[in-house]
Amino acid sequence: MSASPSPTDSLEQPAKRHLRPPSAVVETLGATTSETKEGLRKINNYLLKKEIGRGAFGTVHLGIDENTNIEYAIKEFSKSRLRKKEQMDLFRRGGPRGRGRGRMMGLGVNRGAAATATGGDGSGTLSNPLDLVRGEMAVLKKLNHPHIVRLYEVLDDPSGDSLYMVFEMMHNGVLMDVELDHVAPPYTEAMARRYFKEIMLGIEYLHANDIVHRDIKPDNLLLSKEKVLKIVDFGVSEMFVKGNDKLKKSAGSPAFMAPELCIARHGEVSGKATDIWSMGVTLYCMIYGKTPFTSGNLLELYEMIKEAPIEYGGDHSENLLDLFHKILDRNPDTRITMKELREHPWITNDNTEAMLSAEENCDIVSEPTEEEMKNAIKSIGSIFAVMKAVTKFKRHSRSLSQKSLDQIMEEAKKEDEIAEAKKEKVLKGANEVDELTEATQELQI
Repeated sequence: MSASPSPTDSLEQPAKRHLRPPSAVVETLGATTSETKEGLRKINNYLLKKEIGRGAFGTVHLGIDENTNIEYAIKEFSKSRLRKKEQMDLFRRGGPRGRGRGRMMGLGVNRGAAATATGGDGSGTLSNPLDLVRGEMAVLKKLNHPHIVRLYEVLDDPSGDSLYMVFEMMHNGVLMDVELDHVAPPYTEAMARRYFKEIMLGIEYLHANDIVHRDIKPDNLLLSKEKVLKIVDFGVSEMFVKGNDKLKKSAGSPAFMAPELCIARHGEVSGKATDIWSMGVTLYCMIYGKTPFTSGNLLELYEMIKEAPIEYGGDHSENLLDLFHKILDRNPDTRITMKELREHPWITNDNTEAMLSAEENCDIVSEPTEEEMKNAIKSIGSIFAVMKAVTKFKRHSRSLSQKSLDQIMEEAKKEDEIAEAKKEKVLKGANEVDELTEATQELQI
């Protein structure tokens, strides 16, 4: 791949500091799904042309806005699958319990009720998948950065099972295709430096806004039509309390996980340091076309990450090798920091290339509030009320008017509101019992 002017370089001139406004995300709560004569599905004005990806809870489509002819990447989620998974997780844990202190908020683990669903303090091994989607939306609404993918619209068809997220289309796909059984074509040092600096700017911005990505890898780094790198997939990200990035949970792709996460019962680790390690593994992929540690056995892979020597072949600069030793330092306490990365000779190309200043790059956005997390998908609470209403409607005569349907829907919503109020009352009572128990224990001590 030939070198080209870096989008990062174009931002490197000193500029007056300005605050970025949060991303404007449209919420379309009464979307309509239809089908064209050619058999293609539509959600409002978006035509779903073909499937371009698939994940644990959803499918990604190439979509086109028929009004503007602009292409988008549209993630489709099954609400019923998410709901079933949520109920199964609650069943395995014996139902919600604990106080849900909300010390840390996983993006997708709502404080309070959702935190109780993950073990009381948000430290459970599985996040509530319904909140996982809601959390990703809430955070993406807050962020606005040239190296973070943009969310434009969220659509919900209340009469169907699908929920849609409309993202900007990244036409040049993943940064590189890294697989277990073959070596991908590597980048030159110059191109690797360009893209790595763009990763740095995006991750630095996230860290400044108290967000740890936790799953940095080439698959989650996409290139736009203009070859600008953007970070995607905030499904396992974590938001931490300002000034304390210590996390307990392990998450992410095993081959890119930091050594301190490969230890059973590892306790609290620095989220920022784990992101730095994953950035280092990604840089290794760019230079060598493969990960530094490869094994089909997960336990063996973890042992390799913790102890195996890292091979640095090829004719590469001393500055790059020095950076690898510092970024792939197995000790998180001595691993290079983002600030030190900015000053490293390989990053600056021996002080011949500047970067956008950290101050200019890191406009701070406020953390999503509980209310914003709750309302990231405003229609999610009424989904099941609508489903109940539709079921009731089908049991009645086809001659029922729209007014009758509206009345049935209203009754179903009221039933749900009453049920929700009862559930909140029960949870509040449980929390009060927990608090009283803790206070009693403290007095005994």
